[in-house]
Amino acid sequence: MDKKNKKFKILGRLNKDLGNNELRNYLSNKNETTVSSKLSNQSDLVNYKNAIKDPKVLLIGPPITIPKYMQKRCIPPLGIGYVAASLEKANIDVSIVDCCVEGWDIERYNGNLVTYGLPPKQLIDRLKKEKYDVIGLSVLFSTDLPNLYETSKIVKKALPDCTIVVGGLHPTIYPNEIFELDLLYNDDRTVDFVIRGEGEDRFVNFINLLKEGKINKNADGLVGFLNDEEFIFNHQVETIENIDEIPFPAFHLLPMEKYFKINIPFSPVPQGEKVIPMLTTRGCPIGCTFCANTNTWKKHRKRSIDNIIQEMEHWKNKYGIDEIQFADDNLTFDMSHAMEKFDAMKGLDILWCTPNGTMINKLTEDMIQVMADSGMYQITLSLDSANTRTLKELHHKPVNLNSIPGLIDKCRELGIFTHGTLVVGMPGETMKEIEDGFEYVKNELEFTSMSAFIAAAIPGSELYHQMLDEGKITKEDAREIDTTKSKICLSEIDPQKLEDSINKFQSDFLEIVKIQKSIKENIKSF
Repeated sequence: MDKKNKKFKILGRLNKDLGNNELRNYLSNKNETTVSSKLSNQSDLVNYKNAIKDPKVLLIGPPITIPKYMQKRCIPPLGIGYVAASLEKANIDVSIVDCCVEGWDIERYNGNLVTYGLPPKQLIDRLKKEKYDVIGLSVLFSTDLPNLYETSKIVKKALPDCTIVVGGLHPTIYPNEIFELDLLYNDDRTVDFVIRGEGEDRFVNFINLLKEGKINKNADGLVGFLNDEEFIFNHQVETIENIDEIPFPAFHLLPMEKYFKINIPFSPVPQGEKVIPMLTTRGCPIGCTFCANTNTWKKHRKRSIDNIIQEMEHWKNKYGIDEIQFADDNLTFDMSHAMEKFDAMKGLDILWCTPNGTMINKLTEDMIQVMADSGMYQITLSLDSANTRTLKELHHKPVNLNSIPGLIDKCRELGIFTHGTLVVGMPGETMKEIEDGFEYVKNELEFTSMSAFIAAAIPGSELYHQMLDEGKITKEDAREIDTTKSKICLSEIDPQKLEDSINKFQSDFLEIVKIQKSIKENIKSF
């Protein structure tokens, strides 16, 4: 048996031991979501490579793939920014390459998809200039897995002795799949380890042991090959309780002026000219069936108000930022903390918005007033459905539909743009429920703008595993997610009918907005 088949056999045995539902296995072994733990508390240090006295680390954000009609975005990467800052705090030599910003104008087309960012072959010059000992690769979305392997192959060819470590949402829940796909995409293994969950502390511990030429076989969240025959698999058990201890992202390692010049961040129509993303909390315990983030960061953890304001002041002093786009999964979940946070922001003179969405049941008109006073110019309301049954039985999301008109009216009174989101086409949802919801939004809710997405089985979500179990999708399908097209339809509704209905709703809604704008302009002219 050759080495490659031997590795497949090792992974196959482990998959059999873990069972079919990787998500359930993941959730049942971390402290956020279970009371039992299978991680040994005892360190088990084994020899790995020769000791590296002063290891050099390079963190890479690979190119991004999207449907070619979607808006490209260029956002300083928070994940690797936090990891890099933690490595620096531990006096570890670290650099960052974000392929997205470095190759913003480079686009490669493949059918309906476009990949943008610095092609891996152009990384070779950078890799040859510096001899890096460890390469960290981040995967934001499952659709970017091919970019991960294209990059890892180039890196391993240029630096055959380096150790490649992968992190991100997909590797956290499906670490075995990272190695399986590596063996399928490449001639041999290029990825050495996966670090599951939050990487700040785990990566620092990993690098510090490499200085001694060691690996801790029982390290929390570490998965990978020690050699061609020995594979270690550790559950992610712990989460960082005090997130104030995490240093601010190492944005100084990134070409920030390039981001500012491009100026197409998460919310692609910013009011400011120097925009950064920011997290004030981690986690969301709500558990929407179509969301993967709620499973990776289940517990809601808050930074202190002082820590949040210090970071905002830091970026304003360093870069002159004039806008923040919050990336929190649930910015206002702790309403008392949120009110205190927004109140403390009032004197900073920084605009801000919520492109990642805001939970409707965690908003009040009084809170919106404080948010507006502190600089909010736009809010995304995560409506997700205008049908009570769909929300309760299919989304598992608490939304008080009766409160939405008042919240929107308050925003309009304060001159705040309101963007709403809908997720339609859930399994079990009827066409009548969807169209009744569309009519309710058009006739009753005066959103400034709306986005309607087709429900997708995102890896890491409950919906993904439900669809796998029912045979409605394959794992390969989930790597080609497009929430604007009905290529992979999860409901019994005719795919083309669903897509046509969404297009008509979007068109009707835009027409209503134009009419409302015209009426207001005529009133002002009198």
